[in-house]
Amino acid sequence: MDSVARSTEITRRNLMQLGLTGAALAGLGGLTACTTRPDNGSGPVPTTDSSVFPEYIHFDQSPPDLVGAHGSSDGYLHYPVDPAVTVPEPPGDGQPITALASIWVPARPAMADNKAWQHLNAQLGSEFQFQQIPAADYDARFATAMSGGDLPSMVEIKTVAKLPDLLKAKFIDLSEHLSGSAIRNYPNLANLPTTSWQAGVFNNAIYGIPTDRGMWQTSIMMQRSDLITSAGLDASQITDFEDFVSLCTELTDERSSVWALSTVPIAYIAQMLGIPNVWRLENGSLTNAWEVEEQEEALNACRRLWQAGVVHPDAFALSGTETKQLFGSGRTLMTQDSYPAWFQFHREQTVGETFDLDGLPMPGFNGGTAGLHLGKPAYGIAGIPKGHEDRVETILKVWDYLVAPFGSAEHLTVIYGQEGTDYELDGSDPVQTDVGLRETLSLVTLTCAPRVAYYPNDSEVAQKFYDHMLSMAENAVADPALYRFSDTQSSKGPELERQIASDFSDIIQDRKKISDWSDSVATWRSEGGDQIRTELEAALATE
Repeated sequence: MDSVARSTEITRRNLMQLGLTGAALAGLGGLTACTTRPDNGSGPVPTTDSSVFPEYIHFDQSPPDLVGAHGSSDGYLHYPVDPAVTVPEPPGDGQPITALASIWVPARPAMADNKAWQHLNAQLGSEFQFQQIPAADYDARFATAMSGGDLPSMVEIKTVAKLPDLLKAKFIDLSEHLSGSAIRNYPNLANLPTTSWQAGVFNNAIYGIPTDRGMWQTSIMMQRSDLITSAGLDASQITDFEDFVSLCTELTDERSSVWALSTVPIAYIAQMLGIPNVWRLENGSLTNAWEVEEQEEALNACRRLWQAGVVHPDAFALSGTETKQLFGSGRTLMTQDSYPAWFQFHREQTVGETFDLDGLPMPGFNGGTAGLHLGKPAYGIAGIPKGHEDRVETILKVWDYLVAPFGSAEHLTVIYGQEGTDYELDGSDPVQTDVGLRETLSLVTLTCAPRVAYYPNDSEVAQKFYDHMLSMAENAVADPALYRFSDTQSSKGPELERQIASDFSDIIQDRKKISDWSDSVATWRSEGGDQIRTELEAALATE
C-alpha cells in the first residue's frame, strides 16, 4: 500500500475508534446524503444538466410490509412467497465477465470449490471472474490497475486526485446507455434511486454505477435495550444532554467492568448541538462544521463524559472489532455504529442468555429534537473501463442481474446462493447454511440493490430497525455539498482530517486546552480547508 492509501486507511480506522462520523468528519466531505426519499428522484445534483440522470422506475412487484418515508428503508417481515423474475433469460454471452472490487469479509473459496459461485455463473450465462481484494489493500490495487492495461469488465472506482480526468481517460461514458429512458433496457438498474446516481456523474456524463445504501451508511447511537431495561432504566426517554449524562452515570459500574459508552460520542453530541453535517450553505457560502462556535461546547461536553469515567477507559485505542465485542458482551451498553451493524450484532451474538438492541432518540442538547446527520446514499461507484466498448450492453445486462432488488428470484441467487446448499427456506425466508455463509460472494462494494429492513431469523428485529430509521428520517440533515468534487479534498483531505481529529481527541483527554482549538481550525483552513471550500462553492455555483 502506498503512503497516501496507508494514511487514508489509518485515518478512517482511528476516526471510527473515536466515534468521529457524520459532522465530526467535517474535513472528509461527502459523508452524507439527501433528506428526500430516494424513490422521488429529487435532491441536489452535481451537474448542470439533470437530463443525464437515468429515469427512476421503482420495482413494485413485491410490495413491502412496511413502507419507508423521508428516505428511510422499506421493511419486509418475510421474503415474498413467489419471488418475481426480473431477468427472464441469462444475460451473459458465454464469455467471461471480469470484475475487481474490495471486500470487507474473508475471501470466499475459489470458484472451482464454490457451489454458490458456480450456481451464479450458471444463471448469468457467463463465468463471473471476481478478484476479491481486502478493503485495506484496495487503494493500492486500484492504483496499480489504473497504471497498467487490460482492465477487468467491472471495476470499483476509488476517489483519487484528479478523479474526473481519470474517469475520462480510463472509463467508458455510459450516458447513451443509461441516461433518461435508455435505462429501461436495464430495469433493475432503473430501480436505483437518483440520489445514489449522483455519485457517478462527472462533467455531465455517467461514468459510475452506484452501490446504493440509502440511509444505511448513517451513524447512530445504539443501546443494549435488554440490559438497560433489566437495570430499570429507559434510554428512549432521554430529552436533552443532561438526561444523557445522568443515564450514562447510572449505567456505569466500573467495579463490574461495565461502562455506558464504548467511545466518546462526538458525532452524537455534535448532532445534539446542531453542528452542520460537514458543511452549512448560506447564500452561496459554505461553513465547515469544524469552524462553528458550537464545537467548543461539543469539546466541553465530550471532556465532561470522559472525565466522569462513563466511557470505556481504552476508548481511544480500541479497534472497531474490539468496540463491537465490548457492546456484544455487555461490557459497554451504548455504542456508535452505522445501521448495518444492527443486523450484524444479532447474527454474531453469542454471549449471554438474551440479546436485544435499539437506537437512541436524537434530542436537542437543551431539549427539543435534533437532526440526524445522514451518511452517503451510495457507498461508491463502479464503472466499465475502456477497451470493453464492444461488450458494454452485455456487461450492463449482467450488472442488471447482480443488482436485482429484494423480493426477486435473482436477488436470492446473488445474496443467498442456491437453495438446499447455501440456504434453506423457513416458510418463505431464506436462512443461510454454514456453507452459504462461507461461499456466497460479497459484491456490495461493486453493485448493490436498494437495501431493506429484513432479518430472516426474526421479524421483530426488522420491525425495530424499520421503526428507528423511520423515526430518524423525518428530521435528517444532509450535506449541501454532497458529491461535489474538490481536487484538494481528494488529495489533502485525509491528512487534514487526521490532524484536526487528533487535536480534538487531545483536548478531550486534557493533552491540549480548549483554547488551542482556534489554532487547530486556523491550521486546517490555511493548509487546505479554505481551498476545499472554494472549490466546492465553485461547483455549487455552476448549478
